[in-house]
Amino acid sequence: MPDLKELARRLEETFPGRCARSFLALGGIDRAMVISAQALTALIPLLLLVSTLAPASRRDVVSTALIRRFELKGEAADAVREVFAQPVGASSVGVLSVVILVFSGVSLARRMQRMYQDAWRLEHRAGVRGSFNTFLGLGALLLDIALLALARSLVRALPLDWLLGVPISLVSGLLLWTFIPWLLLDGRVRWRRLLPTGAVATLCSGVYGVASTIYMPRMMESYSERYGLFGVTLALVGWLLSIALIVVGATVVGAEFDRSQGWFARRVRSGLGVETQPEDRAVEA
Repeated sequence: MPDLKELARRLEETFPGRCARSFLALGGIDRAMVISAQALTALIPLLLLVSTLAPASRRDVVSTALIRRFELKGEAADAVREVFAQPVGASSVGVLSVVILVFSGVSLARRMQRMYQDAWRLEHRAGVRGSFNTFLGLGALLLDIALLALARSLVRALPLDWLLGVPISLVSGLLLWTFIPWLLLDGRVRWRRLLPTGAVATLCSGVYGVASTIYMPRMMESYSERYGLFGVTLALVGWLLSIALIVVGATVVGAEFDRSQGWFARRVRSGLGVETQPEDRAVEA
């Protein structure tokens, strides 16, 4: 029994053990569930708004993008088309979507801001600057999604599109998951120190993106057969929850890596020119 306790203590002192302890202390699963639910609340109005504002000949742009992204066929593809079909009274739906999108988007950004602050052990700041950076973070997220979709549509027309698509996705993901935490943390953590967080989030989300093209078609087809249109939403909830877990987990790993005094962590920070200084520790009280 003492040997097991000693082994558990040693495992807890390792880097993976500290990351697991920080994840549990942060309430990582609960945070991911809240973030994914808030993301769904913002995503549906955004997709409806895009569908409403699209030209008459491209009103199926959202459903087509989702079908292509998850490689859907048969009943699953038909269910997605029906969910995002152009409704009657499109103008009123567009106005309502804008209102819901603004409130749910700001709420999502605030949830992520609180998560980043707690993971990096920073005090919560109120005021105009914090709110302004929250709006900037939300805008950066939407802008990156739009630019990434545009870049993929342009690259898809080229031969061997994956040769360009993979680097574009990696670079845009690294910029996104480094710049957004920097904004939501009000610049209190230097952006170079956030590069490991961005790298982990980009790598994990890229792997998950490949995996989702394998299991999502089967899941959507199964759920649409069982639950109809609600099955599509249910599959999207699971997909967003997985992404939220990746974001929360990458944040915990990045923050713990920044605090680690191991030789590898110190060497990486030294290479980035961000070896943690005493004044940085004082900020993270």
